[in-house]
Amino acid sequence: MGSGWLDAGLPLEQRVEAFVADLDDAERVAIALGEFDALTSRGLPVPNYVDSGTGLRDVEGATAFPAGIALAATFDAELAQAYGAAVGEEARTAGFSVVLGPTLDLARDPRAGRIPEALGEDPYLSGLLGAAHVRGLQAQHVIAQLKHYVAYNGEDRRTGYGLGEDRGDSMDVRVSAAVLQDAYLRPFEAAIGAGAWSMMGSYNRINGAYACESAEVLAIPRQQWGWQGFFCPDFLFAVRDPGRALAAGLDLGALGGAGGRTAEMVAGAPEEVVTALVANLVRALIGSGLADDPLPERGGGPSTGAHRQLAQDCATASTVLLRNEDAVLPIGEDVTSIAVIGAAGSDAIFVTGGSAAVGLVEGRVVTPAAGILARAGGRRVEVSQGSLGDIPLPLVPASAFILPDGSGPGVEVQYVAPDGRTWTEIAPVIDAGIDPAAGWPRRWRARLTSPSSGAHRLSLAFGGRASVRLDGEEVMVGARELEQFIHGPRYPMQVVVDLDAYVPALLEIDLEPGPAIVIPPMGLGPTLRLGWQPPDELIQRAVETAASCDVAVVLVNMASGEGMDRDSLALPGDQDKLVRLVAGANPRTVVVLNTPGAVVMPWLDEVAAVLQVWYPGERFGTALAAVLFGDAEPGGRLPLTFPLARKDLPGGDHGPGTTPTELDYDADGGIGYRAPGVRDRGALFPFGHGLGYAETDSVISAAEIVDDQLRVVVAISNRGARDTVHIAQAYAEVDAGPDLVGIARVSVPAGQDAEVDVRFRAAAFARWDPDRGRRVPVDGVHRLWVANSSAQKDQPIHVTIRGERLFSVSIDSMA
Repeated sequence: MGSGWLDAGLPLEQRVEAFVADLDDAERVAIALGEFDALTSRGLPVPNYVDSGTGLRDVEGATAFPAGIALAATFDAELAQAYGAAVGEEARTAGFSVVLGPTLDLARDPRAGRIPEALGEDPYLSGLLGAAHVRGLQAQHVIAQLKHYVAYNGEDRRTGYGLGEDRGDSMDVRVSAAVLQDAYLRPFEAAIGAGAWSMMGSYNRINGAYACESAEVLAIPRQQWGWQGFFCPDFLFAVRDPGRALAAGLDLGALGGAGGRTAEMVAGAPEEVVTALVANLVRALIGSGLADDPLPERGGGPSTGAHRQLAQDCATASTVLLRNEDAVLPIGEDVTSIAVIGAAGSDAIFVTGGSAAVGLVEGRVVTPAAGILARAGGRRVEVSQGSLGDIPLPLVPASAFILPDGSGPGVEVQYVAPDGRTWTEIAPVIDAGIDPAAGWPRRWRARLTSPSSGAHRLSLAFGGRASVRLDGEEVMVGARELEQFIHGPRYPMQVVVDLDAYVPALLEIDLEPGPAIVIPPMGLGPTLRLGWQPPDELIQRAVETAASCDVAVVLVNMASGEGMDRDSLALPGDQDKLVRLVAGANPRTVVVLNTPGAVVMPWLDEVAAVLQVWYPGERFGTALAAVLFGDAEPGGRLPLTFPLARKDLPGGDHGPGTTPTELDYDADGGIGYRAPGVRDRGALFPFGHGLGYAETDSVISAAEIVDDQLRVVVAISNRGARDTVHIAQAYAEVDAGPDLVGIARVSVPAGQDAEVDVRFRAAAFARWDPDRGRRVPVDGVHRLWVANSSAQKDQPIHVTIRGERLFSVSIDSMA
């Protein structure tokens, strides 16, 4: 057949068949083991991977784009496609053929650490934007590897507990076929429909079986969607039985290398299994355009001015205005002085942590304070720290520790060796890099003494599972794989405690290996570091600064990322106190949430405005200033629900032991807007919520069935003095519902009207049917409405489905 696989004029399958036929058995085995000489010797590229949750990790000069959750907040498929194209272009310039992204995990629990990487809680929105991202990225002739397939919910126990060979099983997600099909799989199906050539198998188990070892799970895309790309497992731990994974249909054994496979294992596998995995890989390398448009020689930094402008545009478009009392925003000409308070410098959080982190380029990053100063013009801008934010605090000094028996300075540390031996050592401070092979420091004890009375912040940076007690009371508990996962922010636990000057408090820290990981080649391993911030005047100085200015902008933050889940939704440390006191001094207080998602806001009714900015990337400051001063609209809508805290639920106290940070959490449906508790009792801010600087009204003016499509005409009025974009959200109610089924972005000039024509197929009313083995439009009468959020249900349309087809439609009169 010659080298027909290199002939761009031949059909794809003919090229794949030609390549596979040209291989001998040894070469097929080698490819299954991650050895690709057979590819390069025949002129094909090899899979060369780069992490890309929000830009390229470990690529010098790459653009730090806003996090995936920020992209989701834009509700803008065109912007998502441009985002994907920019990431793909940078990957290609840097010499990578496979981009590990986009992330399509659904936000089922608001505490999940990797929420910033992904596209929110809704299957439709995640699929819409994920598909657009894939189209943009793969148009650059690189491969998108969707992750994490599938039902990957959180970080705690994602890879199990225990060190080395003692590591236990990963989390087991118990899920019905209906929830799997109607929720978790839909974003992947949409992105596969957009042409994605690869998927990454997740760490978790699904109903007892590892995703990467389950023939049933791996077969779904191929049998139900006709997918012909290739699977890879996530890094380490995702495959526990390489032979079982191979037999189940996992194409490659690892993201580089054999992943535990052996030549004997592969040679003993059925011929069709090995032939299929080779064909799946080759099909992707040719079908993506990589074979016909080879990667260029690696050049300089991949970022461009256009990409950085896109990062800024995404950041402004993703900013959600949650509250705006008395139109305090945008900042008007009457404002002559602005206080900027909180983590507003390099201590702001620009990117998420872990494999999705992007290195920040000094000289390109715009901090919030710098952005506001640059835009303020002649206005006076006063910057005050107020709070250190969510960072590991300075180490508690040796002078603060006395041994438990009072015999001298130091910290008593009990170690346990791998063989079970135990011994005790004395450490001057709590600051340890841990080598598990030499012994695990499982208990730390000392009398903690401060020269000051009052509120002390404590932080614990660690890898493992830790519990901290003061005088017998547990004050912190949580788990982290590492204190910093590769790159991005560190993940401390934080608490504020009251100490009396020179009155010792018994400090006890129990540290178990838990989820801690050790990867020496990457320099990764567990640590334990206790920091503190004794009483100071930071908050008082910030309050005084706020009182002296017309407007106070307070930035609060919370770190999140791979290898950790948030311990609660309360802002870490003293940030709630800062907001409350600043708001008491300045009624025009604007809070900027530099957080991965929902947080508890006990001060909400005391502040004038709240902006959710997520992790906005390297142009943070410029984008924030543009929104604050009205140069850009706060274009975002919430891609996840901000749930009620228990104390905010109707009925007040919900029993003993409840706290303001306990959540209205439904294990069967998560925190999302479809959860029974949210449907029954509402949310702090609902999915889809977001205010603009111009108020708009919308009404359904017509609805009809045309060519097997439901055509809905929405009339929109802009009652403000500014041009704006109205984001119409369509929700369908099937069974319990509702479900987002459509989005329309409509530009509306100031004081004018506009119309948008939104169309739906019967599939908008579909549910999984186990008898038919597919999602099927449900016969009956269903409701559909077009709204500003999931909580709004005005003017429903009644839609009748018969025989899986749209049958009739009627519009309710306005309530």
